[in-house]
Amino acid sequence: MLSILAQPASEATAAFEAVRLAITSGNRDRVLAQFAKADDAAYLWQASARRGGLRNFRVNVIPAPPGWTKWGEHWAIVWTRQDIEEDRDIVYPLVRTGSGLRLGKEIPEWERSGWRIKHQKVTADFTPAENRVTVATDVELDKGTASLVMRLGSPFTLKAVRDGGKAVPITPAGETTVPTPSPGSVVKAGGLVVFYGEPTSTQVTFEYDGVVNSPTEDKITPEATYLTAWWLPSIARLPHTTEVAATGPSDWEIRSEGVPVGAPAVSGSKKTASFRCDLPISYPKIIGGRYKLAAELKQDGKTFRAWHLGTVDKARGETDVKKMADGSRFFEQNLVPFPFPSYECFDADTYYGIESSSYTLLNRTVTTRFVTHELGHTWFGGIAPCAYVRDTWNEGVTQYVDSVLYSRNADGTLEQGLRGLDVAVPLSAMDVAHGFGGQTYYRGATVMRMLEHEIGLDKVLAGLRAILKDRVGKDTVWADLRPYFEKESNVTLDWFWRQWVDGTVFPRLEIVQADKIRREQQHSAFVRVAQKGTSNYRLRFAIRVTGKPADTPVEKVVVLSRDSEEFQVDVPFEPRQASLVLLGYTLGTSGAPMSFP
Repeated sequence: MLSILAQPASEATAAFEAVRLAITSGNRDRVLAQFAKADDAAYLWQASARRGGLRNFRVNVIPAPPGWTKWGEHWAIVWTRQDIEEDRDIVYPLVRTGSGLRLGKEIPEWERSGWRIKHQKVTADFTPAENRVTVATDVELDKGTASLVMRLGSPFTLKAVRDGGKAVPITPAGETTVPTPSPGSVVKAGGLVVFYGEPTSTQVTFEYDGVVNSPTEDKITPEATYLTAWWLPSIARLPHTTEVAATGPSDWEIRSEGVPVGAPAVSGSKKTASFRCDLPISYPKIIGGRYKLAAELKQDGKTFRAWHLGTVDKARGETDVKKMADGSRFFEQNLVPFPFPSYECFDADTYYGIESSSYTLLNRTVTTRFVTHELGHTWFGGIAPCAYVRDTWNEGVTQYVDSVLYSRNADGTLEQGLRGLDVAVPLSAMDVAHGFGGQTYYRGATVMRMLEHEIGLDKVLAGLRAILKDRVGKDTVWADLRPYFEKESNVTLDWFWRQWVDGTVFPRLEIVQADKIRREQQHSAFVRVAQKGTSNYRLRFAIRVTGKPADTPVEKVVVLSRDSEEFQVDVPFEPRQASLVLLGYTLGTSGAPMSFP
Protein backbone atom coordinates (compact mmCIF):
# COMPACT_ATOMS: atom_id res chain seq x y z
CA MET A 1 0.00 0.00 0.00
CA LEU A 2 1.27 3.47 -0.87
CA SER A 3 2.21 5.66 2.04
CA ILE A 4 0.89 9.19 2.40
CA LEU A 5 3.53 11.75 3.26
CA ALA A 6 3.21 15.43 3.99
CA GLN A 7 2.30 17.24 0.80
CA PRO A 8 3.40 20.87 0.43
CA ALA A 9 0.77 23.10 -1.15
CA SER A 10 3.11 23.87 -4.07
CA GLU A 11 3.50 20.15 -4.80
CA ALA A 12 -0.28 19.63 -4.63
CA THR A 13 -0.75 22.61 -6.99
CA ALA A 14 1.69 21.07 -9.47
CA ALA A 15 -0.20 17.76 -9.30
CA PHE A 16 -3.47 19.67 -9.76
CA GLU A 17 -2.15 21.30 -12.93
CA ALA A 18 -0.96 17.99 -14.35
CA VAL A 19 -4.30 16.27 -13.70
CA ARG A 20 -6.30 19.24 -14.98
CA LEU A 21 -4.39 19.41 -18.26
CA ALA A 22 -4.58 15.66 -18.73
CA ILE A 23 -8.36 15.60 -18.24
CA THR A 24 -9.02 18.58 -20.52
CA SER A 25 -6.81 17.04 -23.22
CA GLY A 26 -9.18 14.08 -23.46
CA ASN A 27 -6.16 11.84 -24.00
CA ARG A 28 -6.65 8.54 -22.19
CA ASP A 29 -2.95 7.67 -21.96
CA ARG A 30 -2.15 11.10 -20.59
CA VAL A 31 -4.86 10.73 -17.95
CA LEU A 32 -3.73 7.21 -17.07
CA ALA A 33 -0.22 8.53 -16.39
CA GLN A 34 -1.69 10.58 -13.51
CA PHE A 35 -2.78 7.46 -11.61
CA ALA A 36 -0.65 5.53 -9.14
CA LYS A 37 -2.29 2.31 -10.33
CA ALA A 38 -3.94 1.79 -13.71
CA ASP A 39 -6.87 -0.15 -12.21
CA ASP A 40 -7.89 2.90 -10.15
CA ALA A 41 -8.90 4.67 -13.39
CA ALA A 42 -11.49 2.02 -14.34
CA TYR A 43 -14.54 3.90 -13.08
CA LEU A 44 -13.44 7.14 -14.76
CA TRP A 45 -13.43 5.38 -18.13
CA GLN A 46 -16.94 4.03 -17.50
CA ALA A 47 -18.31 7.35 -16.30
CA SER A 48 -16.73 9.40 -19.09
CA ALA A 49 -18.23 7.06 -21.69
CA ARG A 50 -21.70 7.71 -20.24
CA ARG A 51 -21.18 11.43 -19.66
CA GLY A 52 -19.94 12.53 -23.07
CA GLY A 53 -16.19 11.95 -22.81
CA LEU A 54 -13.25 13.04 -20.70
CA ARG A 55 -13.34 16.60 -22.00
CA ASN A 56 -16.70 17.11 -20.28
CA PHE A 57 -15.01 16.64 -16.89
CA ARG A 58 -13.32 19.30 -14.76
CA VAL A 59 -10.96 19.05 -11.79
CA ASN A 60 -10.53 20.73 -8.41
CA VAL A 61 -7.94 19.91 -5.78
CA ILE A 62 -8.70 20.73 -2.14
CA PRO A 63 -7.09 19.95 1.23
CA ALA A 64 -8.61 16.91 2.89
CA PRO A 65 -11.00 18.02 5.66
CA PRO A 66 -10.19 17.22 9.31
CA GLY A 67 -10.89 13.60 10.14
CA TRP A 68 -10.47 12.46 6.53
CA THR A 69 -6.70 12.68 6.09
CA LYS A 70 -6.24 8.90 6.30
CA TRP A 71 -7.14 8.91 2.62
CA GLY A 72 -4.61 11.57 1.69
CA GLU A 73 -3.78 15.15 2.59
CA HIS A 74 -5.24 16.50 -0.65
CA TRP A 75 -8.20 15.37 -2.71
CA ALA A 76 -8.79 15.70 -6.44
CA ILE A 77 -12.45 15.99 -7.42
CA VAL A 78 -13.08 14.98 -11.03
CA TRP A 79 -16.54 16.26 -11.85
CA THR A 80 -19.18 17.02 -14.46
CA ARG A 81 -22.93 17.55 -14.52
CA GLN A 82 -24.49 14.30 -13.33
CA ASP A 83 -27.85 12.71 -14.04
CA ILE A 84 -30.10 11.11 -11.45
CA GLU A 85 -29.42 7.58 -10.17
CA GLU A 86 -26.43 7.31 -12.45
CA ASP A 87 -22.80 8.39 -12.10
CA ARG A 88 -21.02 10.42 -9.47
CA ASP A 89 -18.28 13.01 -9.20
CA ILE A 90 -15.13 11.08 -8.35
CA VAL A 91 -12.95 11.88 -5.33
CA TYR A 92 -9.35 10.70 -5.58
CA PRO A 93 -6.71 11.20 -2.88
CA LEU A 94 -3.32 12.43 -4.00
CA VAL A 95 -0.84 9.74 -2.97
CA ARG A 96 2.95 9.75 -3.08
CA THR A 97 4.76 7.55 -5.57
CA GLY A 98 8.34 7.41 -6.79
CA SER A 99 7.29 9.83 -9.53
CA GLY A 100 5.61 12.32 -7.22
CA LEU A 101 1.94 12.81 -6.34
CA ARG A 102 -0.55 10.73 -8.29
CA LEU A 103 -4.26 9.92 -8.11
CA GLY A 104 -4.96 7.04 -5.73
CA LYS A 105 -7.92 4.72 -5.24
CA GLU A 106 -11.29 6.49 -5.25
CA ILE A 107 -12.73 7.44 -1.87
CA PRO A 108 -16.08 5.57 -1.89
CA GLU A 109 -19.16 7.74 -1.97
CA TRP A 110 -20.67 5.72 0.88
CA GLU A 111 -17.86 6.74 3.26
CA ARG A 112 -19.61 9.31 5.48
CA SER A 113 -18.01 9.22 8.96
CA GLY A 114 -21.38 8.56 10.54
CA TRP A 115 -23.19 11.62 9.15
CA ARG A 116 -26.71 11.14 7.89
CA ILE A 117 -29.55 13.39 6.77
CA LYS A 118 -32.77 12.83 8.70
CA HIS A 119 -35.03 15.47 7.14
CA GLN A 120 -34.94 18.38 4.70
CA LYS A 121 -37.35 21.32 4.69
CA VAL A 122 -37.08 22.89 1.26
CA THR A 123 -38.29 25.93 -0.63
CA ALA A 124 -37.66 26.06 -4.38
CA ASP A 125 -38.51 29.12 -6.47
CA PHE A 126 -38.44 28.67 -10.26
CA THR A 127 -37.68 31.39 -12.80
CA PRO A 128 -38.42 29.54 -16.05
CA ALA A 129 -37.46 32.43 -18.36
CA GLU A 130 -33.91 32.14 -16.98
CA ASN A 131 -33.94 28.33 -16.63
CA ARG A 132 -33.16 28.99 -12.98
CA VAL A 133 -34.16 27.69 -9.59
CA THR A 134 -33.37 29.27 -6.23
CA VAL A 135 -33.34 26.84 -3.31
CA ALA A 136 -33.17 27.11 0.47
CA THR A 137 -33.12 23.96 2.56
CA ASP A 138 -32.90 23.33 6.28
CA VAL A 139 -31.09 20.02 6.71
CA GLU A 140 -31.57 18.06 9.93
CA LEU A 141 -28.62 15.77 10.58
CA ASP A 142 -27.49 12.82 12.63
CA LYS A 143 -24.05 13.93 13.81
CA GLY A 144 -20.91 12.16 12.61
CA THR A 145 -17.35 11.84 13.87
CA ALA A 146 -15.34 13.92 11.37
CA SER A 147 -15.88 16.84 9.01
CA LEU A 148 -19.16 16.86 7.15
CA VAL A 149 -18.85 15.97 3.45
CA MET A 150 -21.95 16.27 1.26
CA ARG A 151 -22.86 16.29 -2.43
CA LEU A 152 -24.73 18.97 -4.36
CA GLY A 153 -24.81 19.10 -8.16
CA SER A 154 -22.24 21.12 -10.07
CA PRO A 155 -24.85 23.45 -11.70
CA PHE A 156 -25.62 24.94 -8.29
CA THR A 157 -23.75 27.83 -6.66
CA LEU A 158 -23.76 28.23 -2.90
CA LYS A 159 -24.95 31.68 -1.80
CA ALA A 160 -25.08 31.14 1.96
CA VAL A 161 -24.51 28.41 4.53
CA ARG A 162 -25.60 28.60 8.17
CA ASP A 163 -24.70 26.31 11.04
CA GLY A 164 -27.60 26.48 13.49
CA GLY A 165 -28.29 30.03 12.31
CA LYS A 166 -24.65 31.17 12.35
CA ALA A 167 -23.17 32.18 8.98
CA VAL A 168 -20.47 29.86 7.64
CA PRO A 169 -17.73 31.33 5.37
CA ILE A 170 -17.65 29.95 1.80
CA THR A 171 -14.18 29.52 0.27
CA PRO A 172 -13.93 29.29 -3.56
CA ALA A 173 -12.56 25.94 -4.74
CA GLY A 174 -10.08 27.46 -7.19
CA GLU A 175 -9.98 26.64 -10.90
CA THR A 176 -6.20 26.32 -11.09
CA THR A 177 -4.99 26.63 -7.49
CA VAL A 178 -5.49 24.74 -4.25
CA PRO A 179 -7.58 26.79 -1.79
CA THR A 180 -6.63 27.36 1.84
CA PRO A 181 -9.93 27.07 3.72
CA SER A 182 -10.14 28.59 7.16
CA PRO A 183 -11.35 26.34 10.00
CA GLY A 184 -15.14 26.27 10.01
CA SER A 185 -15.51 27.28 6.37
CA VAL A 186 -17.12 25.41 3.46
CA VAL A 187 -15.73 24.64 0.01
CA LYS A 188 -17.87 23.55 -2.93
CA ALA A 189 -15.75 21.71 -5.49
CA GLY A 190 -17.75 20.35 -8.42
CA GLY A 191 -20.48 18.29 -6.81
CA LEU A 192 -18.80 18.13 -3.40
CA VAL A 193 -19.65 20.34 -0.41
CA VAL A 194 -16.91 20.04 2.22
CA PHE A 195 -17.01 21.45 5.75
CA TYR A 196 -13.60 22.09 7.28
CA GLY A 197 -14.67 20.98 10.72
CA GLU A 198 -17.82 19.59 12.27
CA PRO A 199 -20.89 21.82 12.38
CA THR A 200 -21.74 22.75 15.94
CA SER A 201 -25.43 22.19 15.27
CA THR A 202 -27.41 19.33 13.77
CA GLN A 203 -29.33 21.89 11.71
CA VAL A 204 -27.52 23.27 8.65
CA THR A 205 -29.11 25.65 6.15
CA PHE A 206 -28.05 26.02 2.52
CA GLU A 207 -29.07 28.73 0.07
CA TYR A 208 -28.09 28.30 -3.58
CA ASP A 209 -29.25 28.70 -7.13
CA GLY A 210 -28.51 27.18 -10.51
CA VAL A 211 -29.31 27.21 -14.20
CA VAL A 212 -30.68 23.85 -15.33
CA ASN A 213 -31.51 23.22 -18.98
CA SER A 214 -30.01 20.05 -20.43
CA PRO A 215 -31.19 18.66 -23.78
CA THR A 216 -32.38 15.28 -22.51
CA GLU A 217 -32.19 15.38 -18.70
CA ASP A 218 -33.14 18.01 -16.11
CA LYS A 219 -34.57 21.26 -17.42
CA ILE A 220 -36.38 24.38 -16.29
CA THR A 221 -38.50 25.98 -19.01
CA PRO A 222 -41.91 27.71 -19.08
CA GLU A 223 -43.41 24.58 -20.65
CA ALA A 224 -42.02 21.86 -18.40
CA THR A 225 -39.61 21.49 -15.50
CA TYR A 226 -37.84 18.36 -14.28
CA LEU A 227 -35.64 18.90 -11.23
CA THR A 228 -34.42 15.46 -10.27
CA ALA A 229 -30.62 15.17 -10.18
CA TRP A 230 -28.37 16.24 -7.30
CA TRP A 231 -30.42 19.36 -6.61
CA LEU A 232 -30.58 18.76 -2.85
CA PRO A 233 -27.62 18.16 -0.51
CA SER A 234 -27.09 14.46 0.02
CA ILE A 235 -24.86 12.13 2.01
CA ALA A 236 -24.15 8.81 0.31
CA ARG A 237 -27.61 9.23 -1.33
CA LEU A 238 -29.15 7.82 1.85
CA PRO A 239 -32.92 8.19 2.32
CA HIS A 240 -34.59 10.89 4.40
CA THR A 241 -37.97 12.56 4.79
CA THR A 242 -38.89 15.89 3.20
CA GLU A 243 -41.10 18.94 3.25
CA VAL A 244 -41.04 20.76 -0.08
CA ALA A 245 -42.66 24.06 -1.08
CA ALA A 246 -42.22 24.72 -4.81
CA THR A 247 -43.10 28.04 -6.44
CA GLY A 248 -43.60 28.37 -10.18
CA PRO A 249 -45.94 29.99 -12.72
CA SER A 250 -49.61 29.92 -11.76
CA ASP A 251 -50.48 27.81 -14.83
CA TRP A 252 -48.17 24.98 -13.77
CA GLU A 253 -49.18 21.67 -12.24
CA ILE A 254 -46.46 21.01 -9.63
CA ARG A 255 -45.48 17.84 -7.79
CA SER A 256 -42.98 16.67 -5.24
CA GLU A 257 -42.98 13.40 -3.29
CA GLY A 258 -45.58 12.57 -0.69
CA VAL A 259 -48.94 14.16 -0.02
CA PRO A 260 -50.07 17.76 -0.63
CA VAL A 261 -50.07 20.09 2.36
CA GLY A 262 -53.17 22.17 1.82
CA ALA A 263 -54.24 23.61 -1.51
CA PRO A 264 -51.72 25.41 -3.76
CA ALA A 265 -51.41 29.10 -2.89
CA VAL A 266 -51.73 31.46 -5.87
CA SER A 267 -50.36 35.00 -5.70
CA GLY A 268 -50.53 36.97 -8.92
CA SER A 269 -48.68 35.05 -11.63
CA LYS A 270 -47.14 32.56 -9.20
CA LYS A 271 -48.29 29.40 -7.49
CA THR A 272 -46.77 27.59 -4.49
CA ALA A 273 -47.52 23.92 -3.96
CA SER A 274 -46.40 22.19 -0.75
CA PHE A 275 -45.80 18.50 -0.04
CA ARG A 276 -44.69 16.33 2.83
CA CYS A 277 -43.14 12.88 2.43
CA ASP A 278 -42.90 10.86 5.64
CA LEU A 279 -41.47 7.89 3.75
CA PRO A 280 -37.66 8.26 3.73
CA ILE A 281 -36.50 8.23 0.11
CA SER A 282 -33.14 8.78 -1.56
CA TYR A 283 -34.18 11.03 -4.45
CA PRO A 284 -36.67 13.81 -3.70
CA LYS A 285 -37.71 15.59 -6.90
CA ILE A 286 -39.87 18.40 -8.26
CA ILE A 287 -41.64 18.38 -11.59
CA GLY A 288 -43.88 21.07 -12.98
CA GLY A 289 -45.30 22.40 -16.18
CA ARG A 290 -48.33 23.24 -18.23
CA TYR A 291 -49.89 19.84 -17.76
CA LYS A 292 -53.44 18.89 -18.63
CA LEU A 293 -55.35 16.10 -16.96
CA ALA A 294 -55.77 13.31 -19.53
CA ALA A 295 -57.51 10.67 -17.42
CA GLU A 296 -58.44 9.84 -13.82
CA LEU A 297 -59.55 6.61 -12.18
CA LYS A 298 -60.50 5.85 -8.58
CA GLN A 299 -59.96 2.29 -7.36
CA ASP A 300 -59.38 0.62 -3.99
CA GLY A 301 -59.55 3.98 -2.21
CA LYS A 302 -56.79 5.53 -4.34
CA THR A 303 -56.79 7.95 -7.25
CA PHE A 304 -54.77 7.39 -10.42
CA ARG A 305 -54.15 10.19 -12.91
CA ALA A 306 -52.37 10.72 -16.23
CA TRP A 307 -51.09 14.20 -17.12
CA HIS A 308 -50.11 15.24 -20.65
CA LEU A 309 -48.19 18.14 -22.15
CA GLY A 310 -49.71 19.92 -25.14
CA THR A 311 -52.47 17.94 -26.86
CA VAL A 312 -54.17 15.40 -24.61
CA ASP A 313 -54.21 11.79 -25.84
CA LYS A 314 -57.32 10.60 -24.01
CA ALA A 315 -57.04 6.97 -25.14
CA ARG A 316 -53.44 6.69 -23.94
CA GLY A 317 -54.30 8.42 -20.68
CA GLU A 318 -57.17 6.03 -19.97
CA THR A 319 -54.98 3.03 -20.80
CA ASP A 320 -52.26 4.28 -18.48
CA VAL A 321 -54.50 4.95 -15.47
CA LYS A 322 -56.05 1.50 -15.90
CA LYS A 323 -52.57 -0.02 -15.91
CA MET A 324 -51.60 1.96 -12.79
CA ALA A 325 -54.73 0.84 -10.96
CA ASP A 326 -54.41 -2.82 -11.95
CA GLY A 327 -50.66 -2.83 -11.25
CA SER A 328 -51.18 -1.25 -7.85
CA ARG A 329 -53.77 -3.87 -6.96
CA PHE A 330 -51.39 -6.68 -7.96
CA PHE A 331 -48.52 -5.24 -5.95
CA GLU A 332 -50.72 -4.65 -2.91
CA GLN A 333 -52.24 -8.13 -3.03
CA ASN A 334 -48.82 -9.76 -3.15
CA LEU A 335 -46.69 -7.35 -1.12
CA VAL A 336 -47.67 -4.55 1.31
CA PRO A 337 -50.10 -1.61 1.01
CA PHE A 338 -49.32 1.32 -1.25
CA PRO A 339 -48.19 4.14 1.08
CA PHE A 340 -49.86 7.12 -0.67
CA PRO A 341 -53.45 8.10 -1.50
CA SER A 342 -52.72 8.58 -5.21
CA TYR A 343 -50.33 7.77 -8.01
CA GLU A 344 -49.86 9.84 -11.15
CA CYS A 345 -47.99 9.60 -14.44
CA PHE A 346 -46.64 12.82 -15.97
CA ASP A 347 -45.50 13.05 -19.58
CA ALA A 348 -41.98 14.15 -20.39
CA ASP A 349 -40.88 15.41 -23.77
CA THR A 350 -37.12 14.84 -24.06
CA TYR A 351 -36.56 13.33 -20.60
CA TYR A 352 -36.57 9.51 -20.54
CA GLY A 353 -38.15 8.83 -17.18
CA ILE A 354 -37.81 8.41 -13.43
CA GLU A 355 -39.88 7.00 -10.60
CA SER A 356 -40.88 9.23 -7.69
CA SER A 357 -42.71 6.97 -5.20
CA SER A 358 -46.00 8.89 -5.33
CA TYR A 359 -45.83 9.65 -9.07
CA THR A 360 -43.67 9.01 -12.11
CA LEU A 361 -42.26 11.06 -14.97
CA LEU A 362 -41.99 9.20 -18.27
CA ASN A 363 -41.32 10.12 -21.85
CA ARG A 364 -44.67 10.35 -23.60
CA THR A 365 -43.65 7.58 -26.00
CA VAL A 366 -43.14 4.96 -23.26
CA THR A 367 -45.73 5.69 -20.56
CA THR A 368 -47.89 2.68 -21.38
CA ARG A 369 -44.89 0.39 -21.62
CA PHE A 370 -43.17 1.32 -18.37
CA VAL A 371 -45.72 2.87 -16.03
CA THR A 372 -46.21 -0.27 -13.91
CA HIS A 373 -42.44 -0.76 -13.60
CA GLU A 374 -42.06 2.78 -12.26
CA LEU A 375 -45.04 2.22 -9.98
CA GLY A 376 -43.24 -0.88 -8.65
CA HIS A 377 -40.38 1.33 -7.48
CA THR A 378 -42.67 2.75 -4.81
CA TRP A 379 -42.10 -0.61 -3.11
CA PHE A 380 -38.55 -1.38 -4.28
CA GLY A 381 -36.51 1.81 -4.12
CA GLY A 382 -39.12 3.71 -2.13
CA ILE A 383 -40.38 1.70 0.85
CA ALA A 384 -37.16 -0.36 0.78
CA PRO A 385 -34.70 2.22 -0.56
CA CYS A 386 -31.80 1.87 -2.97
CA ALA A 387 -29.05 4.49 -3.04
CA TYR A 388 -27.63 3.49 -6.46
CA VAL A 389 -24.14 3.69 -4.98
CA ARG A 390 -23.03 0.07 -4.66
CA ASP A 391 -25.67 -1.84 -6.64
CA THR A 392 -29.13 -1.40 -8.15
CA TRP A 393 -30.91 -4.39 -6.60
CA ASN A 394 -34.30 -2.72 -6.78
CA GLU A 395 -34.26 -2.64 -10.59
CA GLY A 396 -33.95 -6.41 -10.84
CA VAL A 397 -36.54 -7.08 -8.14
CA THR A 398 -39.00 -4.58 -9.66
CA GLN A 399 -38.46 -6.10 -13.10
CA TYR A 400 -39.18 -9.52 -11.64
CA VAL A 401 -42.41 -8.58 -9.90
CA ASP A 402 -43.67 -6.38 -12.74
CA SER A 403 -42.43 -8.08 -15.91
CA VAL A 404 -42.15 -11.72 -14.84
CA LEU A 405 -44.95 -12.14 -12.28
CA TYR A 406 -47.48 -9.46 -13.23
CA SER A 407 -46.94 -9.41 -17.01
CA ARG A 408 -45.92 -13.08 -17.30
CA ASN A 409 -42.67 -12.31 -19.13
CA ALA A 410 -44.52 -10.68 -22.02
CA ASP A 411 -41.55 -8.40 -22.69
CA GLY A 412 -39.01 -11.23 -22.86
CA THR A 413 -37.16 -10.22 -19.70
CA LEU A 414 -35.97 -13.79 -19.00
CA GLU A 415 -34.69 -14.22 -22.55
CA GLN A 416 -32.75 -10.95 -22.19
CA GLY A 417 -31.20 -12.29 -19.02
CA LEU A 418 -29.74 -15.22 -20.95
CA ARG A 419 -28.43 -12.91 -23.68
CA GLY A 420 -26.33 -10.85 -21.26
CA LEU A 421 -23.92 -13.47 -19.97
CA ASP A 422 -21.01 -11.69 -21.64
CA VAL A 423 -21.39 -8.81 -19.16
CA ALA A 424 -18.66 -9.78 -16.70
CA VAL A 425 -19.95 -7.66 -13.81
CA PRO A 426 -21.76 -9.22 -10.84
CA LEU A 427 -25.23 -8.02 -9.92
CA SER A 428 -23.81 -6.88 -6.60
CA ALA A 429 -21.53 -4.40 -8.42
CA MET A 430 -23.94 -3.02 -11.03
CA ASP A 431 -24.12 0.46 -9.53
CA VAL A 432 -25.50 2.29 -12.58
CA ALA A 433 -28.92 1.12 -13.75
CA HIS A 434 -28.49 2.22 -17.35
CA GLY A 435 -25.05 0.64 -17.68
CA PHE A 436 -24.02 -2.97 -18.18
CA GLY A 437 -26.38 -3.58 -21.07
CA GLY A 438 -29.43 -3.31 -18.83
CA GLN A 439 -28.51 -6.54 -17.08
CA THR A 440 -29.30 -5.18 -13.62
CA TYR A 441 -32.93 -5.42 -14.85
CA TYR A 442 -32.81 -8.62 -16.89
CA ARG A 443 -30.26 -10.69 -15.00
CA GLY A 444 -31.68 -9.42 -11.72
CA ALA A 445 -35.20 -10.53 -12.68
CA THR A 446 -33.90 -13.86 -13.96
CA VAL A 447 -32.07 -14.51 -10.69
CA MET A 448 -35.27 -13.80 -8.79
CA ARG A 449 -37.13 -16.29 -11.00
CA MET A 450 -34.36 -18.82 -10.31
CA LEU A 451 -34.76 -18.16 -6.59
CA GLU A 452 -38.48 -18.80 -7.00
CA HIS A 453 -37.68 -22.23 -8.44
CA GLU A 454 -35.37 -22.94 -5.49
CA ILE A 455 -37.60 -21.96 -2.57
CA GLY A 456 -41.09 -21.48 -4.07
CA LEU A 457 -43.07 -18.42 -5.07
CA ASP A 458 -44.82 -18.21 -1.71
CA LYS A 459 -41.48 -18.00 0.11
CA VAL A 460 -40.13 -15.40 -2.32
CA LEU A 461 -43.17 -13.19 -1.79
CA ALA A 462 -43.00 -13.71 1.98
CA GLY A 463 -39.34 -12.65 1.87
CA LEU A 464 -40.18 -9.55 -0.15
CA ARG A 465 -42.92 -8.61 2.31
CA ALA A 466 -40.49 -9.00 5.20
CA ILE A 467 -37.96 -6.78 3.40
CA LEU A 468 -40.60 -4.10 2.82
CA LYS A 469 -41.65 -4.16 6.46
CA ASP A 470 -38.16 -4.20 7.98
CA ARG A 471 -36.03 -2.02 5.71
CA VAL A 472 -37.99 1.24 5.61
CA GLY A 473 -35.42 4.04 5.53
CA LYS A 474 -32.48 1.58 5.55
CA ASP A 475 -29.88 1.62 2.81
CA THR A 476 -30.33 -1.74 1.07
CA VAL A 477 -28.14 -3.79 -1.29
CA TRP A 478 -28.33 -7.31 -2.75
CA ALA A 479 -26.46 -8.79 0.24
CA ASP A 480 -29.14 -7.49 2.61
CA LEU A 481 -31.90 -9.46 0.85
CA ARG A 482 -30.55 -12.96 1.36
CA PRO A 483 -31.31 -13.37 5.12
CA TYR A 484 -35.00 -12.62 4.56
CA PHE A 485 -35.39 -15.37 1.96
CA GLU A 486 -33.40 -17.78 4.10
CA LYS A 487 -35.58 -17.09 7.12
CA GLU A 488 -38.85 -17.52 5.21
CA SER A 489 -37.73 -20.70 3.42
CA ASN A 490 -35.42 -22.21 6.06
CA VAL A 491 -32.99 -22.81 3.19
CA THR A 492 -29.32 -21.75 3.18
CA LEU A 493 -28.69 -19.62 0.12
CA ASP A 494 -25.01 -18.74 0.39
CA TRP A 495 -24.23 -20.88 -2.68
CA PHE A 496 -27.01 -19.20 -4.65
CA TRP A 497 -25.75 -15.69 -3.85
CA ARG A 498 -22.16 -16.74 -4.58
CA GLN A 499 -23.03 -18.20 -7.99
CA TRP A 500 -25.63 -15.78 -9.30
CA VAL A 501 -25.47 -12.47 -7.37
CA ASP A 502 -21.74 -12.13 -6.70
CA GLY A 503 -20.49 -14.30 -9.56
CA THR A 504 -19.71 -13.64 -13.22
CA VAL A 505 -18.86 -17.17 -14.41
CA PHE A 506 -21.75 -18.91 -16.14
CA PRO A 507 -21.89 -22.59 -17.13
CA ARG A 508 -22.35 -24.27 -20.44
CA LEU A 509 -24.55 -27.35 -20.12
CA GLU A 510 -24.23 -30.13 -22.66
CA ILE A 511 -25.82 -33.51 -23.16
CA VAL A 512 -22.92 -35.92 -23.51
CA GLN A 513 -24.86 -39.19 -23.72
CA ALA A 514 -28.47 -40.26 -24.38
CA ASP A 515 -29.85 -43.81 -24.08
CA LYS A 516 -33.31 -45.36 -23.82
CA ILE A 517 -35.02 -48.56 -22.75
CA ARG A 518 -38.61 -49.78 -23.06
CA ARG A 519 -40.55 -50.75 -19.94
CA GLU A 520 -43.95 -52.27 -20.73
CA GLN A 521 -46.19 -49.39 -21.84
CA GLN A 522 -43.62 -46.64 -21.29
CA HIS A 523 -40.05 -45.75 -22.09
CA SER A 524 -37.21 -44.45 -19.95
CA ALA A 525 -34.75 -41.95 -21.32
CA PHE A 526 -31.31 -41.75 -19.71
CA VAL A 527 -29.61 -38.41 -20.32
CA ARG A 528 -26.12 -37.56 -19.07
CA VAL A 529 -25.47 -33.84 -18.71
CA ALA A 530 -22.11 -32.15 -18.06
CA GLN A 531 -21.35 -28.61 -16.94
CA LYS A 532 -18.42 -26.88 -18.59
CA GLY A 533 -16.68 -23.66 -17.61
CA THR A 534 -17.81 -24.21 -14.01
CA SER A 535 -17.15 -26.98 -11.53
CA ASN A 536 -19.59 -28.37 -8.99
CA TYR A 537 -22.03 -25.52 -9.51
CA ARG A 538 -25.52 -26.35 -8.38
CA LEU A 539 -27.60 -26.01 -11.54
CA ARG A 540 -31.32 -26.42 -12.02
CA PHE A 541 -32.75 -26.94 -15.51
CA ALA A 542 -35.27 -29.03 -17.41
CA ILE A 543 -34.60 -31.98 -19.68
CA ARG A 544 -37.02 -32.03 -22.61
CA VAL A 545 -37.67 -35.35 -24.32
CA THR A 546 -39.53 -35.48 -27.63
CA GLY A 547 -40.86 -38.32 -29.75
CA LYS A 548 -42.89 -38.35 -32.93
CA PRO A 549 -44.50 -35.01 -33.93
CA ALA A 550 -47.83 -36.22 -32.57
CA ASP A 551 -46.35 -37.00 -29.13
CA THR A 552 -46.56 -34.34 -26.44
CA PRO A 553 -43.02 -33.56 -25.23
CA VAL A 554 -42.15 -34.27 -21.59
CA GLU A 555 -40.05 -31.92 -19.46
CA LYS A 556 -38.48 -32.92 -16.17
CA VAL A 557 -36.78 -30.41 -13.88
CA VAL A 558 -33.54 -31.72 -12.41
CA VAL A 559 -30.64 -30.41 -10.34
CA LEU A 560 -27.02 -31.04 -11.33
CA SER A 561 -24.58 -30.62 -8.45
CA ARG A 562 -21.57 -32.46 -9.89
CA ASP A 563 -19.54 -31.93 -13.03
CA SER A 564 -21.68 -34.52 -14.82
CA GLU A 565 -24.65 -36.68 -13.91
CA GLU A 566 -27.15 -39.03 -15.54
CA PHE A 567 -30.87 -38.35 -15.22
CA GLN A 568 -33.85 -40.61 -15.94
CA VAL A 569 -36.94 -39.23 -17.68
CA ASP A 570 -39.93 -41.57 -18.08
CA VAL A 571 -42.14 -40.88 -21.11
CA PRO A 572 -45.24 -42.56 -22.63
CA PHE A 573 -43.69 -42.69 -26.10
CA GLU A 574 -40.48 -43.78 -27.78
CA PRO A 575 -37.86 -41.05 -27.15
CA ARG A 576 -36.27 -39.56 -30.24
CA GLN A 577 -34.44 -36.46 -29.01
CA ALA A 578 -33.35 -34.80 -25.74
CA SER A 579 -32.64 -31.11 -25.19
CA LEU A 580 -32.05 -28.78 -22.26
CA VAL A 581 -34.28 -25.92 -21.11
CA LEU A 582 -32.45 -23.23 -19.12
CA LEU A 583 -34.87 -20.30 -19.37
CA GLY A 584 -35.83 -19.16 -15.89
CA TYR A 585 -33.85 -21.95 -14.24
CA THR A 586 -30.15 -21.25 -14.84
CA LEU A 587 -28.00 -18.43 -16.19
CA GLY A 588 -25.94 -20.30 -18.76
CA THR A 589 -25.81 -21.66 -22.28
CA SER A 590 -26.74 -25.10 -23.57
CA GLY A 591 -25.41 -27.35 -26.26
CA ALA A 592 -27.30 -28.84 -29.18
CA PRO A 593 -30.06 -31.44 -28.70
CA MET A 594 -29.00 -35.09 -28.92
CA SER A 595 -30.88 -37.87 -30.67
CA PHE A 596 -31.40 -41.25 -29.02
CA PRO A 597 -29.78 -44.24 -30.72
